[in-house]
Amino acid sequence: MNITNKIQSLRIAKGWTVSRLARETNIPIISLRTMLNRQEPNNYNIKNLIKIANALGVTVSFLTLEENESEKPSLTLTQREDLKKLLETTIENYFTLIKPTTNKDRQTAQTELEKEVEEEELED
Repeated sequence: MNITNKIQSLRIAKGWTVSRLARETNIPIISLRTMLNRQEPNNYNIKNLIKIANALGVTVSFLTLEENESEKPSLTLTQREDLKKLLETTIENYFTLIKPTTNKDRQTAQTELEKEVEEEELED
């Protein structure tokens, strides 16, 4: 299915007219009608495509994917490593907060965590 057909199907499924889609996207109705009636059904600029996708509640990837492609994004090695570090830090912080058994231990842990957060903010 091409981009225009996907847009039209989603618009109709929402019960929207082209006029309503134009209002939701803040694209002039004449421009939107021209886009939807082009001979080349996959010819959209990214700015308008983002507006249309957001209004219809889908991703740009969803609109631009061919039927046999997957929308699932793949992570780069760097993104995987960053995600792993973030998860480890989150888990470590979680257990640091629930581990203390006395009020004094809890206060100390909270103070240490707040200091770590402040230091990380300063580094950024």
